[in-house]
Order: sequence, then structure tokens, then C-alpha cells
Amino acid sequence: MWGQLLLFVVVGLSAPLIPRYLTVAAPGPVYMRRWGAVVLLLGAALAVWGVRALGRSLTPGTEPLAGAPLVTAGPYAQVRHPIYLSIVLLCTGYTLLWSNWIVALGVGVAVLLYFEGKARAEERWLVRRYPEYEDYMQQVRRRVL
Repeated sequence: MWGQLLLFVVVGLSAPLIPRYLTVAAPGPVYMRRWGAVVLLLGAALAVWGVRALGRSLTPGTEPLAGAPLVTAGPYAQVRHPIYLSIVLLCTGYTLLWSNWIVALGVGVAVLLYFEGKARAEERWLVRRYPEYEDYMQQVRRRVL
């Protein structure tokens, strides 16, 4: 959880500052910033959908809450970690608003790699807690990207 918080702070504070110090990070054309807004809004919508689907099962850590049901409906029927995907989209879109596609792509890949590791750790807990999770893993992809 602390790594996630640090990631948000770094992206949140550095995205507006990077174009000032790196010429390669100069903001792209207006249409790129519009794409950034679209990606940001898609990420926000997916986050809300994922949080609503999890309900009381939502936890910031990787260990599932004791007694919480396994959620496989809503966005979880399409991808195993929609909230992680939404954070990748949020960080990428936010960076694209401030910078250009090269920097946004780099941020997106870095955030994706971070949450890929967190998803693997979480899945170890989920397999132990829910025997049916292994079948779910065979049916639903970990990520879309």
C-alpha cells in the first residue's frame, strides 16, 4: 500500500514538472491533451465500477478481507484486476495532460509493471483463500493490456 501511495505522489507531482526540465517532455499538441483527458476519464469510470463491484471486499492491501466473498461479476468478469488497470489509465492520462505521449507511455509502462507485481502477490492470497480462484484465473485475463 505504501508503494502505491508513493507512486501516486511521484506521478502526481512530477507530471506537471517534467516538461519544465526535459525538452523531450514538452507538451504535445492540444489533441494529445484531449486524449489524455479521455484516458483519464476512462480510468476514473473503470475505478468507480471496480470499487462498486467489490463493495465491502475492497481493501488497499493484497490480502483479501476475512469472510469477504470472491467477486467475479461486473468488471471482474472481463479482467481480474480492473482497479489496477484503472490506475494505469489514470496515471497515463494524467501524464498525457501535462506532457507528451512518450513520457505518458513511459509512466504507463512503469505503473503497469508495479501493479503487475502487486497482482501476482494478491493472487497468491486469493488462491489460498478461495479454491475456485484457480478456475477463475483460467477463464479471465489478469489484464487487458
